[in-house]
Formats: sequence, structure tokens, C-alpha cells
Amino acid sequence: MVKSLQLAHQLKDKRILLIGGGEVGLTRLYKLIPTGCKLTLVSPTLHKAIVPKFGKFIDRENHPEYRETAKRIVNSNWDFSKNEIYEYIHDEFKDEYLDLEDHDDAWYIIMTCIPDHPESTRIYNLGKERFGNQQLVNVADKPELCDFYFGANLEIGDRLQILISTNGLSPRFGALVRDEISNLFSQMGDLALEDAVVKLGELRRGIRLLAPNDKDVKYRMDWAKRCTDLFGIQHCHEIDVQRLLGLFKTMLQEQNRSLQFPPRDQMLSYYCSS
Repeated sequence: MVKSLQLAHQLKDKRILLIGGGEVGLTRLYKLIPTGCKLTLVSPTLHKAIVPKFGKFIDRENHPEYRETAKRIVNSNWDFSKNEIYEYIHDEFKDEYLDLEDHDDAWYIIMTCIPDHPESTRIYNLGKERFGNQQLVNVADKPELCDFYFGANLEIGDRLQILISTNGLSPRFGALVRDEISNLFSQMGDLALEDAVVKLGELRRGIRLLAPNDKDVKYRMDWAKRCTDLFGIQHCHEIDVQRLLGLFKTMLQEQNRSLQFPPRDQMLSYYCSS
């Protein structure tokens, strides 16, 4: 079978079109809004959790006409850090909503979450026709019309994310695998995984500053890989970043780009914070 490529998309400030504000649309919002994307939601009705969670700017009490007529409501105070929808179009999808007046380019992603497969298929084809085959489209419950899949996400703190994908075949089974992995981590005790990710990020930034040239890239990557493997998942959160940067500088400059690290017991005793 042809495999999918799992990627972590940076969506900050990217324009996203979500068609459908029901229960499935809500699950998409929980995944999309924290990314800082600039999301337009088109739907004549909204799940009761959407407005209080992601759309307080949609004030139906003070604007009762929103109940009766199509209305584009822009969140004038939108900021990527606020975890809010950028705009809401209170209407059934119309073709012209692919070309809102303030859009210069294709949408980064178009998604449909409506219980109408023929209409979803039409929107899929329309997006491809309008913006080209490179336009990313995802049609809920139609894996063959998905350029990407939503998997089951396991988040450990703010920085470590694990994605389980069944390539659209069984999202629920992916969620069960995710929960099993989460249970395994909990049984392993306090591994301080997020602390490990933060420290390793600091280490990588530091060695890039010490070896910034293109010719240094392979050495940096090999050094970081071997160093991380030496400490392992159990000890990466304990590393002393400054001491390791000193070791890197020595191995780079004085030992002619050596990859011969001190013995592991010495690494754990001297290059870990007390």
C-alpha cells in the first residue's frame, strides 16, 4: 500500500476554511485553533460549545439578525494567541465563499464536516479546480477525499506531541493505541519528557551558534544524535546544557570533529545537573 507522510504543520496565521459547525466540526476546532491558524467557519448552525469556547465575538444576543440572514462576522480583535475563530459565516456554503474579498491566495487547508457526501465531494472538486491539485482538502468520513488525515494526538506538556494515524481507516482504534501509549508512559514514572525536549532544544540552538556554517551541518546532526542516545529517554531531562556545549566545542575544534564521546557513566556523572 502507499503510505502517508506524517508531518507537523506550522499553521500560525495560515488561512483555514472549515465548512460545518456540528459535532465533527467541533473536534476539528479543538485541534486547529491552538495552532494559531486564521480560521473561517461556514455553517448555518453551531454546536453549543463553539461560541463559548472559540467564538465569543459571535454575539447573538445583541445581533439577532444573525439568526435570520446570512452574515459574515469578522473577529476584529483576532490574534493568533487568543485561541479564537477569525471569522464566522452564518450560512450554508456557497461557492463564492472560496473567494472572499480579502484573500489573495489559495486557502492553506479546506475542510468539510457536513452530513452531505455529494456536496462535500462537490466542494472537494471545486477547491481543486479553483486552486490547483496542490490545494489541501479534507472531507470528513471520506478517506479517499482526504489529502491528509487527522490522527489521535497524545500531548505531553506543550512541546512533545505524538501522532497515531491509521491512514483514515479507523480513527477510534488510533485513539485506543494513543491511550495505551499514554498508560505505558504513566507506568514508567516521572520521565520529565517535556523538560528533556526543552533542554535538548537549548542544546541544539547552542551547537548551531558554535558551528554555524553549512559544512558543519552533518557534524552537528551526528553529534546531537549520539549525545541524545547516550543519555536516553531516562536522563535527557537531567543534562547540563552549558557543560555539554563546552564538550561540543572541544570535540569540534580541539579533537578535529571527533564523535568519540567519554564513557556513558562519565557522561551521566559529569554532564548531568545535580
